[in-house]
Amino acid sequence: MSSLDEYIEVHNEAVRSRDWGAFSGWFAKDAEVRFEGVPVGPFRGRDEIRAAYESRPPDDEVEVRNVRTEDDRTVADYGWAADQGVRAGELRVTWDGDLIRELLITFE
Repeated sequence: MSSLDEYIEVHNEAVRSRDWGAFSGWFAKDAEVRFEGVPVGPFRGRDEIRAAYESRPPDDEVEVRNVRTEDDRTVADYGWAADQGVRAGELRVTWDGDLIRELLITFE
């Protein structure tokens, strides 16, 4: 299982449980989460990222497909479980070892 798959598994468990503790542990202390296509964020730092997800959690689980590597970044198409097979956008994850340094989430 890839790091991205493990991260998505933890994300989806947080969606179900509403406990974002383990999810936030995937981010470097000075990580950044940005969004394109929606007026949200950016969020900087592990604590701010966790607080953002706690205050406005996603209401569906994420599915990834078409995963590829571009330099130090993992890029994947994603969609929502409720809309199986429908592309919602792209996840662009920049890694710092096993932690996420930057996560860019695009919405189409």
